[in-house]
Amino acid sequence: MGANCLTASIQDVSTAYQPTMLFKEMVIRVKKLLIALLFGLAFQATAQTSGYRIEANIKGIRDSTCFLAHYLDKQHSIKDTAKVDANGNILFEGTTALPQGLYVISIGRWRYFDVLVADDQQFALRTDTTNFITNMKVEGSRENSLFYGFNQAMQKRFEEIRVLQMEQKLKGESLAPVKIRNIQKEMGDYRNQFINDNAGSFTAKLLKASSEPDIPPAPKLPTGRVDSLFAYRYYKAHYFDNLDLADERMLRTPLLAPKLERYFSDLVVQSPDSLSKEADFVMSKVPKSNPDLRKFYIYKITSPYETPTILGTDAFFVHMGEKYYVGEPQLWDASTVKRFRERIAVLKPLLPGQKIPDMPLTDTLGRAIPLHGVKADYTVLFIYDPECGHCREAAPKVMEFYKKVKGQNIAVYAANVKRDPTIWKKFIREFKTQNLINGMDSKGQVDFLNGFDAQSTPVIYVLDKDKKIIARRLPAPELEKFWEFLQRQKAGDKPQATTKPAEKKKVAGR
Repeated sequence: MGANCLTASIQDVSTAYQPTMLFKEMVIRVKKLLIALLFGLAFQATAQTSGYRIEANIKGIRDSTCFLAHYLDKQHSIKDTAKVDANGNILFEGTTALPQGLYVISIGRWRYFDVLVADDQQFALRTDTTNFITNMKVEGSRENSLFYGFNQAMQKRFEEIRVLQMEQKLKGESLAPVKIRNIQKEMGDYRNQFINDNAGSFTAKLLKASSEPDIPPAPKLPTGRVDSLFAYRYYKAHYFDNLDLADERMLRTPLLAPKLERYFSDLVVQSPDSLSKEADFVMSKVPKSNPDLRKFYIYKITSPYETPTILGTDAFFVHMGEKYYVGEPQLWDASTVKRFRERIAVLKPLLPGQKIPDMPLTDTLGRAIPLHGVKADYTVLFIYDPECGHCREAAPKVMEFYKKVKGQNIAVYAANVKRDPTIWKKFIREFKTQNLINGMDSKGQVDFLNGFDAQSTPVIYVLDKDKKIIARRLPAPELEKFWEFLQRQKAGDKPQATTKPAEKKKVAGR
């Protein structure tokens, strides 16, 4: 029955008769009952809408602006803004449901408290700025009741630990460390029990996702020694056990991005094959039916390798570009896919192991000195612009390296990208590079930008005797260290070469 019908019925009852006093009282009661029913139905209709209504009363603030924002990577994404009235009341309201996740209600620049937004998006909160957690009261949200119930219980135990630590510091309480360990164990047991008791809730899922794998004792090897790598292997194998990689809500929490970054930076061997294998494993857990989540994973995995700190990982960037950007164009705008196609076309022929294209340069006398004609066990290709500030800083370091390795069958091929012989010869005299193989593209035959990825200069390659690329975009100060690495590698020791290459143009769009 609609609201208008209910109102009409009340009027009919009160005017159709001339009742006795007793009957009048009964009519009044019926009227009150119907009015209560009317408001009850109206509230139920509001509660069943697909939008959101988050009320809050915060003692200690008035006449200011608050923001409702969710976590996203290492930032907050604002979804709504509301004014706080003179009594500390706030209302965030919208007709469309909020994307689920962990939100904050921000008061000013540095003060905020967390709010879980799950299926129940019509609820009320009441708290105090003196302590948001301790004073929090929740109405209408099971998830927030669980969330704050857990946090209040843990905060109580943290306070007990703090008191014990002060007693130990001020009074020398000898039993304090034992009591603290007991409380910490109690906290761990409470946490595990809470997760088990509330399995299926978003709160429990968040707590579980923030847990680290419990590593069992390492077994002994057949030699009788303890397996020193067991802890690493076990930890890596179980790293994602407590995190549902397919749950989009985790995207809007502070947990997912750091966990993903740590896995690829600290646990995965920084070789293209290992990185590609692990990236494909993670992406296999992310449903293609969820494009936003899939885009986030692809971007977070790929972006650190646009400007890699580990030599040789350009091949991994190419793998991600081919498989997840060019290979899944429906996820990205056309310009992003286009940039990846172009970047891959440049990088792929210049990956370690590929033979570098020839450079038909000429020397200061106009004689041909092609790069492929250089006879040496190793060749350092130094591509520079004589008027570039970074190149001028790099030149003395290149010369310093050359003087140290001279006589070890290594050549330095200095390729000038400019076609002004006057400026070029002045550079050679200034930096005393006469003993290098100095070349200039006098005939305009070399595409330095696309053929050698010289988007910015200087660019340094290290080549083997067949002119196959060993390293690319090596900083000049790292030449000596990399040379030492090559010598150790040649002797049978193969440590990982880590260095920071020159900056490259970013293309990994979100």
